[in-house]
Amino acid sequence: MHQGGIVIGLVYKYPILEIHEELLREELVKRYSYSSRLIREIKRIGKISLNGKECQLGEKIKAGDTVEIQMPCEAIDGEPVLGQLDIVYEDDELLVINKPAFCVTHPTKSHQLDTLANYISYYWMNSGVSAKIRFINRLDRDTTGVVAIAKNKYVHHYVQKQMNAGSVKKVYYAFVNGKLPSKEGIIDAPIGQPFENSIQRVVMNKGKPSITHYKVLEEYNQASLVEVILETGRTHQIRVHLHHIGNPIIGDPLYNCDGNEKEKQFGMSHQALHAKSLNLSLPMKKHLYVQADLNNELKDLRNRLKEYK
Repeated sequence: MHQGGIVIGLVYKYPILEIHEELLREELVKRYSYSSRLIREIKRIGKISLNGKECQLGEKIKAGDTVEIQMPCEAIDGEPVLGQLDIVYEDDELLVINKPAFCVTHPTKSHQLDTLANYISYYWMNSGVSAKIRFINRLDRDTTGVVAIAKNKYVHHYVQKQMNAGSVKKVYYAFVNGKLPSKEGIIDAPIGQPFENSIQRVVMNKGKPSITHYKVLEEYNQASLVEVILETGRTHQIRVHLHHIGNPIIGDPLYNCDGNEKEKQFGMSHQALHAKSLNLSLPMKKHLYVQADLNNELKDLRNRLKEYK
């Protein structure tokens, strides 16, 4: 947000219609999901006002008051690189991207300038957004679909609190080998690392509790399209669980038990897993539903599977 040539952070206004907490600090924490740490940071480098005047956090509030929070302005923390972004939604609080396959979410040792974070940095730099890049969710390099990025620390904390409470609904589509044992069901199987530093995860008794809900959307002669909803969020959970029940994701190089048989991959160059939709709430928008279309390779796969004998 620009004001007189100066970039300022997003402003939240809260009219106090009735008393919930006696003190301003408690009202912000308990009613509006601010963390104590964030409140201190806003007080230090942002602005907190009561009825148009800067105030102390310990001040008493009453019905009829108006609290105004100006978020701190932040510098973009990624190296800007021009890249392709498929933007499916954007407002003052959130950016949602349909991530392509083979794109890493944030910089790593082997991917420093060709990541989603680099491309977002360039986009924000050229569109007047001044914010750190805070990913609300992340996807594996070869998984496509919805990735959401918070535009300030409050939004990130607000949504993470929902995710911890299990109220954010994330829906995935997976094209898998074979037909599932039932049209819908629950896979309840603990997931862990077979040995230290292992990239691969397995179902094991000593693993962490892991629950996946699935529903078959389409059946083909040798494959199925499955809708998947996670109750827990373990590393590679969908891939591990579908492999565990004998229906590995097509094109998955790590978990497809028929990975050496090219015909079982149906021409896919990456795992056929797509983050389809995200359902959550934001401070300024109490209900937000966003979805991302399948990319062309997954659409082509779908057509091939319908014709495959």
